Amino acid sequence: MFHRSTVVIVALLLVAAVVSFFRDDVWSSLSTQPAKARPIFEDQGVRSIAKVNGEHLTLYDGTDWKSTFWPGINLGATTPGHFPGELSPTRADYLRWFTQMQEMNIKVIRIYTILPPVFYETLSKFNQSTDKPLYMMQGIWAPEEKLIGDDRRGRDAYTPDIANEFMSEIEDAVRVIHGDAKLPERRGHASGEYRTDVSPYVLGWILGTEWHPHMVQVTNSEHANMPPYVGEYISAKESASPFESWLASMLDVLAKEDMKYGWQHPVSFTNWLTTDPLPHPNEPLEQEDMVSVDPMNVKATDAWTAGYFAAYHVYPYYPDFMRYEENYQSYRDSQGKINPYAGYLHDLRAHHQGIPIFVAEFGVPSSRGIAHYGPAGMNQGMHTESEQGQLDADMLQSIYEEGYNGALLFAWQDEWFKHTWNTVDLELPPERRSLWRNSLTNEEHFGVIAVEAGDSGDNTIKLDGKKSDWEKRKHKVKQAYADFDLTVSHDEAYLYIMVRKRDGDWDLAQDKVDIGFDTLPGGSLVADRLPGIKFTNGIEFLWSMRGVNDTRLFVNSAYDQHTWLYGHVKKMLPWDPRYNQNTLGLFLPWKLTLNKEQYLPVSQKTVPIEEYEVGKMRYGITDPEAPAFDSLADWYASGDVMEIRIPWMLLGYTDPSSHQVWNYPYAADGLVPVTSDGVRIEPFVESSGKLSNASSSPLFYQWESWDLPTYHERKKQSYEILRKAYEELSNIELK
Repeated sequence: MFHRSTVVIVALLLVAAVVSFFRDDVWSSLSTQPAKARPIFEDQGVRSIAKVNGEHLTLYDGTDWKSTFWPGINLGATTPGHFPGELSPTRADYLRWFTQMQEMNIKVIRIYTILPPVFYETLSKFNQSTDKPLYMMQGIWAPEEKLIGDDRRGRDAYTPDIANEFMSEIEDAVRVIHGDAKLPERRGHASGEYRTDVSPYVLGWILGTEWHPHMVQVTNSEHANMPPYVGEYISAKESASPFESWLASMLDVLAKEDMKYGWQHPVSFTNWLTTDPLPHPNEPLEQEDMVSVDPMNVKATDAWTAGYFAAYHVYPYYPDFMRYEENYQSYRDSQGKINPYAGYLHDLRAHHQGIPIFVAEFGVPSSRGIAHYGPAGMNQGMHTESEQGQLDADMLQSIYEEGYNGALLFAWQDEWFKHTWNTVDLELPPERRSLWRNSLTNEEHFGVIAVEAGDSGDNTIKLDGKKSDWEKRKHKVKQAYADFDLTVSHDEAYLYIMVRKRDGDWDLAQDKVDIGFDTLPGGSLVADRLPGIKFTNGIEFLWSMRGVNDTRLFVNSAYDQHTWLYGHVKKMLPWDPRYNQNTLGLFLPWKLTLNKEQYLPVSQKTVPIEEYEVGKMRYGITDPEAPAFDSLADWYASGDVMEIRIPWMLLGYTDPSSHQVWNYPYAADGLVPVTSDGVRIEPFVESSGKLSNASSSPLFYQWESWDLPTYHERKKQSYEILRKAYEELSNIELK
């Protein structure tokens, strides 16, 4: 087994030295620049920089209050190899990100929770050095796990331990932004001394998380006769539900804490489509329209002059009602285009007359995997970077045109720890999810900054038909066959394969390439898709090239998690009893489920289970500098070189960093991880009518486990598209 420990340590030391130089040099430069004062409005001893004026969130410019549109972004709290509670970004990370955000014409950053002191220190220094400060929306994380409950049936939000924990978090957050906190170390929470006052840069507060509908329902049921909350600064209206009164009380705590420092900042709470106040009669899932949380049932009192606004997460692909409500399917936007997303935004804006409203999250991911279909092609995944940018820009424009005050894109950077419903059961053990990049998990790929495997772009294998990146690759295995050479390498995201002909170039219209992959004992020596060919070892997967538009990865039926779960276990798909025989050689398309069968109440029809063949292999170039760059490409051939990159999960890996694959599910009676000793790769090439089979043993590829991934950042193509879109909206004054 190859040992790269020394190489990695040296590389990390060199990177650390460069980062340290950047951090110290730039930080020193910022520290020596004269601070640029920001205008602060003061009235009767109360300071503010922003306030609500009718349906606008306005900013004080020193003489007047300006109503502008706020294009912004959500910033995550982690880097690869870490989970959010570890709060791993450094000062160098923040300095780099703030500079890039400013270049992208971002005006406001939203953070979800209290970050370490270095974030606030760096933001303050950065803003004092520029005429284009980055304002922030400070989020306050609710005790989500307690609110949902272990059984996911919801708990009463008024439960003392829940309410007290949330109030304590609110108090801490206010003290943090005023530079007056010393937080003790707590697992999953930021800690340290906060001595930097960033209140002149806080545009507003967004309290809480996406509310679990069962929790809202339980809270309302437990306090059915509760009178509305009446607070000093924030109150609930007569029509408020008990949970809306709870929210009003928490916002009142926030306002009182802010006033202790003589400040008022506009306040809001997080909401989303699942608990919005609009009816969705054609929504197929009861939970997604069972209860509402209505911001219009909360109000600011006359004493809270900073005001109150609404904030929603609005994605186009979930819940499903946006695809099925007839009025959205016929809605035309200002360009005359059918636009269901704009149709929903229109109705939501109309409900919130009299107060400002932000879309606090929106966006689509540039992922190789997909989790849901959305209207008008706005799917949850399977977008190139340029498609991501254009769809995000289109949504941004819709948000602006439908009368919103701001739009905060999700998200700034890709996050490796994220999971999604249709791949999470295949990422095992879950505590190691952040150590590798899963291109099939859409949630990992929302960023405009790509966070990619490998310590630099120069050391990443690109599918471009060139051999130079392979030649400088330190860890690779090469094996010669009769008419071609096979070379294999890897990183934290992919297994890479190069098949190089010895005589002549690839003819993709005539040549055929089949590659068997064996990762654990068992499998088939034959494949129904390759009659007459026998493999040396039993295989779990088969890569089959039959031209540019017909190249696919197939999975042994007995190893296929998709038909095992949705056919054999849940009876939702047709199933053949022969599928559980691993030696039979039945190979099936590699699919992900996007939706289970659903009934539409108004349409009175059943929508069948939705699947996506994620094993279809896409032809293209993956060099970001190439004009034909395709971020979703899986293989490419030029001259005598054919290059392939296969996401780890497509080869059954639940964690490549510790060599875990899922076991045969029929035998294991579930999705159970087991250790693989490596990948045996056996190629068969048919060229000019001649079959060149593996006359020697399969290539056996192994690698060393890792507990700290290498990674590098790159601006996606979506960054530039959105930079231009943000520029057009950043200086617009709302009327």
